[in-house]
Amino acid sequence: MIQNSRTALFTLISTYRYYFFFALLLTGYAVNLFIDVMEVDAAQYASISREMAETGSYLHVYQHGEDYLDKPPLLFWVSSLGIKIFGHTSVAYKILPVFFLVIGLWATYRFARLWYNHRTGILAALIVGSTQAFALMSNDIRTDGLLTAFVMLSLWLLSSFLKTRHTRDLLLAGVCLGGAMLAKGPLGLMIPAAAMGGHLLISGQWKKIFDPSWLLLIPIIAIVLAPMCYGLYTQFDLHPEKEVYGLKGPSGLRFYFWTQSFGRITGESDWANNTPWYYFLQTMLWDMQPWILLFIPVLWSRVKSIWSRKTEQNTPSEWISICGFVIPLIALSFSGYKLPHYIFPVFPFAAVMIANYVVTRAEQWSKWFEFLQLLLIHLLVLAAVLILFWVFPIENYWLPVLCLILYAGIWWWRAVAIDATDRWVLPSLMGVIIFQLALGLHFYPHLLEFQSTSQAGKYIATHHPAQVYWHDRYGHALDYYSDRRIPHADRTSMDTLPAGTWIFVSPAALDAIPPHNIVKEFKDFKVTKLNVTFLNPETRNEKVKKMYLVELK
Repeated sequence: MIQNSRTALFTLISTYRYYFFFALLLTGYAVNLFIDVMEVDAAQYASISREMAETGSYLHVYQHGEDYLDKPPLLFWVSSLGIKIFGHTSVAYKILPVFFLVIGLWATYRFARLWYNHRTGILAALIVGSTQAFALMSNDIRTDGLLTAFVMLSLWLLSSFLKTRHTRDLLLAGVCLGGAMLAKGPLGLMIPAAAMGGHLLISGQWKKIFDPSWLLLIPIIAIVLAPMCYGLYTQFDLHPEKEVYGLKGPSGLRFYFWTQSFGRITGESDWANNTPWYYFLQTMLWDMQPWILLFIPVLWSRVKSIWSRKTEQNTPSEWISICGFVIPLIALSFSGYKLPHYIFPVFPFAAVMIANYVVTRAEQWSKWFEFLQLLLIHLLVLAAVLILFWVFPIENYWLPVLCLILYAGIWWWRAVAIDATDRWVLPSLMGVIIFQLALGLHFYPHLLEFQSTSQAGKYIATHHPAQVYWHDRYGHALDYYSDRRIPHADRTSMDTLPAGTWIFVSPAALDAIPPHNIVKEFKDFKVTKLNVTFLNPETRNEKVKKMYLVELK
C-alpha cells in the first residue's frame, strides 16, 4: 500500500514536473518578499512610494518634499498602491512589482509557445525565471522587473498580430509598450522596436515593416503616457525657475524622452562610472547562472545562422530573440553609466534561444559538456553549503535537511529524465533552487541585520518617539520603515532640540551630541558591497561598524 502510494506520488511529480519547478521558483519569489528593502536604490524607491501613498501626489513625484526627476513613475504608482493596502512593510513595497515579474514569465512562455511549441515555451519561462537576475529582481526591487514584463507582453502581442492580424493584439501591444516606457523611459520602446524590426529585416518581410497598421500604436502609446507627460510638464516645464540635480530650469519632458536614456550615450548626462565596453559580458557570467555555459554556444549558433541560412530546416522560426538580445546589449554597452541590472530585461530572449536549442539539440551534446554543466550546478550547491555552515552558521537544521532532500532530487531527476532535454534542464533547476532558497531563507535575512537604517527604522516604528532626527548618516530605509520623514539635525540645531528627542548617529559623532542616553545600538555594513573580509566570520568585525539611536536628556 505504502509502496503504491509512493509510486503514485513520484509518477504525479514526474508528470507535472515543470509545474513542480514553477511552484519552487514562485516559493523562492514569495520568500524574497519578506526580506528587508536594500539600500540604496530600492530603499530610495520605497521611500518615494511611501511618500506618494501618504501625500496622494501621483502626477508630481517628490522625495522629502523636493522635486524628483530621475525614474519614470510606474514603479512608484504600483508600489504606493501596495503600501496603501499593506502598510510600510517589505511585502507592501515588493508584492505588486513581483506580480508583474511573474507576468513577465507568463509572457515569455506565450511568446516562445507562439513561435515554437508548448515545451519550448515552458522551458524558456523556467530558464529565465531561475537565473540569478530574476532572483535578484524579485528581491532588490527596481524598475527592471516592470520593464521586463511589459517588453515581453508587447512582443508576444506583436508576434500574435503578425500571425493573426487581429487588431486587438496590436492595440494591447500599444498599451504594453506604453507601460514599458512608463517603467524605464524610451528604452521600453527601443528594445521591442529593435527586436521586431530586426526580425522583419532578417526574414525579408519588407512590406510588413511599412505596414500602416503600426501607426495605430502611436495614439495608444500617447494615451498611456499622457498622465506622466502632463505631470512632468506641470511640475517642471511650467517652472523654469526650478533647479533640480544642478540643472537650472530643466524640461521634464526632454529629460524623460532624451537626457536620461540617450544622454548617457551622447555624453549629455553627467552620469558616468567609467565601465568598459565589455562590462555586461562580465556581469552576465554571474547574472545568467546557471545557464551561461549553455548560452555561449546558443548565441554563437544563432548569430552564425543569420549568415548561413541554407534550408528552412536550419532557419530559426524567429529572429526576434537574437535581435532583442544583441542590439540592446550593444547599445547599452556604449552608455557612459552601466549597472548589471540594465540588461536584465533582455534575458528572456536568451532564455527562448536556450530553450529552443536544448529541446532540439540536447541529444547531440557530448558527455563532457554535460559534465561541465553538472559541475557548475555543484559549485552553486557548494556555495549554499558555505552560506549555511560558514558565512552565517545555521542553528536550526530544518533548512539543511530541506536542501539535502532537494539535492537528492538532482540525481533523481537525472535518473527519471525522459530525454536529454530533461536530463540537462531539471537537475540544473534543482541545483539553482537550492542555492536561491539558501539565499532567501538564510543569507539575506542575516545579512540585512547589518543594514542599520532599516533596523533603526523598524525600532522607531515600534517605539513611536515624538521626534527623530538623523545627524551624520542617512539611509532611505530609515524613512521607509519608520513610516515618517526623518529630518537632518546639524551641530547647531541639535542644541535647540527638546529632551526626549531621538537622533540617529555614528560613533564618530557621539561626542558632539548634547547630553544623551543610548537607546539602541545597531550593526552597520553596506550590504550591497559584499567582500570576503565580511563574509568570513573571523574577520567580519573588521568591516562592521556601529550606529546608535540616542535620546537627548
